[in-house]
Amino acid sequence: MSDSAAPASPKNERVFAIRADPDRIWRLLLDEAQLGVESGRAEIVRREARRSLLLDVRMGPGLAVRYEYRLTPMPRRAAHGDRGETEVAVRVSPYGLRHALANVVTLGRALTPHMLAVTQGLANLKAAAEGRAGRPPGAT
Repeated sequence: MSDSAAPASPKNERVFAIRADPDRIWRLLLDEAQLGVESGRAEIVRREARRSLLLDVRMGPGLAVRYEYRLTPMPRRAAHGDRGETEVAVRVSPYGLRHALANVVTLGRALTPHMLAVTQGLANLKAAAEGRAGRPPGAT
């Protein structure tokens, strides 16, 4: 897979606003990526501290997924007491023979399970970065 990425579409990208500074989010992302690298299932292809992370994850024979994370600090709204947010976008690009076959069999819907997983992953990242990990939804 080449490093040049096609333009993102809503179909293969998810974006969350997280109330935490990019440094905290970056540390959490890198810690998680490092676990994958240590297990031999992931490779950090490219990283730009506190801005972007390109990660390839091997899901098994014939299937890998490229995750491209982008962190964008959002302007603070001091008048509202906002401590600032960071927009975290992730583009998901599965590839390999298994993905191609699954895409044919599922009539083009092979991306769906990967998008569900990345959406849950972003929700977990948001909870951890905002200090709400382990709390029930809606708890403050």
